Amino acid sequence: MKYIKNIVPTLLIMATMIFAACDNGADCNINNVAYNRIQLYDAQTKNNVVADEGNNKYSYPDTLTVKMVINGKDSIVVNRLVGASELQLPVCFTQECDTLLFEYSNNINDTLYIEHTNIPYFVSTDCGMAMYHHLTGLRYTNNLIDSAVIKEAFINYDWNENIKIYIFE
Repeated sequence: MKYIKNIVPTLLIMATMIFAACDNGADCNINNVAYNRIQLYDAQTKNNVVADEGNNKYSYPDTLTVKMVINGKDSIVVNRLVGASELQLPVCFTQECDTLLFEYSNNINDTLYIEHTNIPYFVSTDCGMAMYHHLTGLRYTNNLIDSAVIKEAFINYDWNENIKIYIFE
């Protein structure tokens, strides 16, 4: 009986040590992509004081497709999103200007050029490198985009809004 009383705590301690050994301690971001967070706003209320409080957020009522052009080839990153009010788009780390093609359901298109610098960031030996970005400029066509502004220029893994796009119809 005394032997059983000693073995139970020993087994519990061993189980705890085994489970603790399974964690390598590395806190790596699994996705390893910093996303550009874009919010759509209503262009008619952009000069309103309430605009800064986020009350003029806009939802594009029809379908929206967004393509990203990389090395001359386009890839769909958002496909037929209905009621779009915000977008989370990857930032290309092989070039310093991202070209986004906005295709609206009414056969109107806009192009948004996002200029940025790429900032390599060493996370750790286990996790390797990450890539952050710093937005340096925006250019765009004016079919449905009234204007676009950089709100937070630094893109990393946080959830901050980086770009405001004001839409009019």
